[in-house]
Amino acid sequence: MAPLEPQEKVLVAKEFLSSPHGKIACESCHGGNAASMDKAAGHTGMDPHPSSNNPQKACGDCHGKIVATAKDSLHATLSTFPSVLKSRANMDKWAHIDEARKNHCAACHTSCGGCHVSRPKFAQKGFVKGHLFQKRTDPINQCTACHGSRVGFEFYGERGQGDVHAAKAAMDCVACHSAREMHAAAPKDLPGRYHLKEMARCTDCHKDLERGPVPEHQRHIGRVQCQVCHSQTYVNCYNCHVGKDSEGLAFFQNRREVETVKIGLNYDDKAPGAGYRYMLVRHVPSYPEMFDFYGKGGFTNFGKTPTWKRASPHNIQRRTWQAASCNHCHGNRALFLASSDLLDYEKEANRKVVVPDGSVPQAIKKVRKVAVDTSKVRTGMVVDARWLHDNLGKKNVVVVDTRGSAAFDKGHIEGAISFDPLTSGLRTGGDAEKAFVLVPHARVAEILGSKGIAAGDHIVVYDQSGVMATALGAVLQWAGATNVSYLNGGIEGWHEAGFHTSTKPSTRQARIFNGTVQPSLVVDSDTLAKLLGKPNVVVLDARAIHRVLGETRHELARRVGAIPGSINLPLGALIMDNGALKPPEELLWMLKTYGITPDKTVITTCDTGIAASDAFFILRYLGFPDVRVHDEAWVNWSIDR
Repeated sequence: MAPLEPQEKVLVAKEFLSSPHGKIACESCHGGNAASMDKAAGHTGMDPHPSSNNPQKACGDCHGKIVATAKDSLHATLSTFPSVLKSRANMDKWAHIDEARKNHCAACHTSCGGCHVSRPKFAQKGFVKGHLFQKRTDPINQCTACHGSRVGFEFYGERGQGDVHAAKAAMDCVACHSAREMHAAAPKDLPGRYHLKEMARCTDCHKDLERGPVPEHQRHIGRVQCQVCHSQTYVNCYNCHVGKDSEGLAFFQNRREVETVKIGLNYDDKAPGAGYRYMLVRHVPSYPEMFDFYGKGGFTNFGKTPTWKRASPHNIQRRTWQAASCNHCHGNRALFLASSDLLDYEKEANRKVVVPDGSVPQAIKKVRKVAVDTSKVRTGMVVDARWLHDNLGKKNVVVVDTRGSAAFDKGHIEGAISFDPLTSGLRTGGDAEKAFVLVPHARVAEILGSKGIAAGDHIVVYDQSGVMATALGAVLQWAGATNVSYLNGGIEGWHEAGFHTSTKPSTRQARIFNGTVQPSLVVDSDTLAKLLGKPNVVVLDARAIHRVLGETRHELARRVGAIPGSINLPLGALIMDNGALKPPEELLWMLKTYGITPDKTVITTCDTGIAASDAFFILRYLGFPDVRVHDEAWVNWSIDR
């Protein structure tokens, strides 16, 4: 979510004055002294956030029935947070825990204004449309401004493929989470959000599935949560560290995130509509020392509440890898939560969630298998941490850290050179006639050579998430490098393998790059326009779904939209959150469901050429023989066409 400009946050649109709310005097909602012409006196008693501080007065006079329940809704009160914290707490320390809750957890609550006129406080506030009140909440500036790192990323494909409801039906958050749910008063003793009787459920729309034409529904309804079969991988957080900095500002930081899918046993079948046995579970970031900054020993009853909790990821797809074949789930012990997945301090907490070996559904002997040809995969283009560790120091192995100098200086793979593709001069700037396109090959070769990189080296690239590393890998191949590999999992994969990093500066002597450019790997907009519509050509748009839907746009793009006939497959479908790649057979199967197959010419595009280059590299790794990058990308296409 891009920040609002200062003037956007405060300026009231002219259109507001003729709107229903604009015809109400300012002081009716905000207070103050309207009779005074002096600014200071006029603002005396003025409340900038009336719907938070006094919703009954600010909104209730006109919307009394709604405010009567909405003021006690989960959005307004976060009433389930104290319940969960108390279940783990040493109540003698509750004052410390509650102080921490107010400083960190309670910051996420919002009110009428945060959903209908401005961004919520947690999302840095500011008017969304010049103080115009919107009956339907803005999914980007309001819903996912707060629910971003999980819901927003999953829904719009900034992690994974995105959600079919958004991609295929252009549905927004309110399409499922209606006012009935959002305005519902939550009972004070509500154990958790899934116990809210007004909560949206899949079966609100998808009715009578057990009597439908899909045999799997008939077998699984009532036994398995819908998301078990229809969700993709999602992020699990560990050890949320909270405290205050030297200036007294409250902060929090997740120390570890893992993208995976885990099935657990339903420990809470009293929640409405949750009578099934198996459900998806997501790790929450709580741990025993979470609030130690405010007072040690707060969670002496930590084992009373699970840390692997029921999940409903917002990344639904009709077809998923775990449901592509029965035995992707049945007999697949790794998919089900096991004791070995638990940290020592959380074993008791998750005793009811763990799936014992005897409860893992048995593999089915006669089952349809997924036929995926992986024989063309260029396995050498991806290496793991063990391979790199064993080959460090070899004369022809050059390791390139693409994270930027700040991250590099904090710790890097020993001997790696720092090379940031965004600031290195490989592409033109945003103010160029053609923004963000590759500069001439001679200049690229000069830049690479100055870093001590030659075309004949075995060049291994890595970063934190994979985005910068694989983008550089694509440029290296275009420039003529003959042996480029990506470190699977990046720096996190390196640490996970137990290997250490170094803070020692490392550089290489300048060399002549000496690579032969591969012009066929890049196409401009004119070439792409001529190829559109040909049956053997696929244009893969690697942008997030909200870009393609026109809900957001790059600041340099002249308009919203997408290249005609392109297929939107967000980059998150190809590279997981921590820079790890899913198995080739799973990626190839998923690409096939989009009609993206190795027998076609695939042209990758995005906003600026970076995500397109990432997708190019992954498809080349998967064995696609004819992949090309649309280097001019949407920023230039939207101006020229």
